[in-house]
Amino acid sequence: MGEAGALGLPVVLLIEDDPDLGPLIRDGLVRSGFAVELASTLEAALRRLGREPMPELIVLDLSLPDADGLEALRVLRALPLPGDPPSILVLTVYRDPKLRVEALEGGADDFMTKPFQSEELVARLRALLRRRIGRIRMPRSVGPLELDPRLRTVRWGDRCAMLSFSEWIILWRLAARPGIWIPIKELAEAGPEDPVFLSEGAVRVLIHRLRHRLREAFGDRVQIESARGAGYRLILRSG
Repeated sequence: MGEAGALGLPVVLLIEDDPDLGPLIRDGLVRSGFAVELASTLEAALRRLGREPMPELIVLDLSLPDADGLEALRVLRALPLPGDPPSILVLTVYRDPKLRVEALEGGADDFMTKPFQSEELVARLRALLRRRIGRIRMPRSVGPLELDPRLRTVRWGDRCAMLSFSEWIILWRLAARPGIWIPIKELAEAGPEDPVFLSEGAVRVLIHRLRHRLREAFGDRVQIESARGAGYRLILRSG
């Protein structure tokens, strides 16, 4: 076992090719109590993932010299790694809400845009560690609607829909307060059970997709209503 494992520190694999920014991020994380290894290419990161100790966290820059955009994320998520796979936080200079959604649906656990404050990066990584400890949650019921977080399914009687991770996050937050208007800003914020930050633009895209999935599975019985200035609310209709 390497020095990081012997010290019992959470191990971070930082995949960043910027010769100035990479060491700067690494040093900040080390000062905050992480053991950090830096790789400047996807190839170097894959070599690191072939030996112990396995990182608990990966910080991934989407602009790598040997991987195009989300390709690196797909490759990392497809690896047959032992045990609980590392949580992945994506870094990018691009602010397109659709890219954020694609990254979350492609296997990212969190998403940050550059430039960023090092304190926020540390806070998000610690939140990901907390989530690793408490991955298994109890199912949540809203009347006849049953949400299973382990399978990311929503069921009403014999009808069932399986959701992407990011769609699930939005429905889980809406189902926490059924029938109550929730401002879009609150839907975008992280919570103790799902510490994932979303932009308001990403929330709008996800709501559109989620409505389509729920309509396909349950018709008009499960609806997400919206009102300008109020936000969104989850409504169940019998019949």
